[in-house]
Amino acid sequence: MFKNFVIKTPISYRGYLQGLNEKKIYDKYCDLGLLAELKWVWHGIVCQKRYKTVNLIPTDWVIDIKTKIPEFNFDNCDLHNPKNWGIIDNKYILLDYGVNQYIASLY
Repeated sequence: MFKNFVIKTPISYRGYLQGLNEKKIYDKYCDLGLLAELKWVWHGIVCQKRYKTVNLIPTDWVIDIKTKIPEFNFDNCDLHNPKNWGIIDNKYILLDYGVNQYIASLY
């Protein structure tokens, strides 16, 4: 972690797949303003804007993002984990969004 950005380096094949998937998800849904700003992805390594972290994520936000981004609407999705969320201007931002149903099944 740096002052204004975060570098996420995969330590497993799942992490590598998540990095690639974050790019796909960000490219498709970045206009919604719900996802951490993606700076670049290179071989599964992800660089994102850094956000203030949260201790609690309201269930309404999880329901909302699962509605707006159908790729997250599966049971094994860890969107209830506050470590996956940040906040800016009183708006929650999803920081870790590379998981999909297939990748979640690898855990």
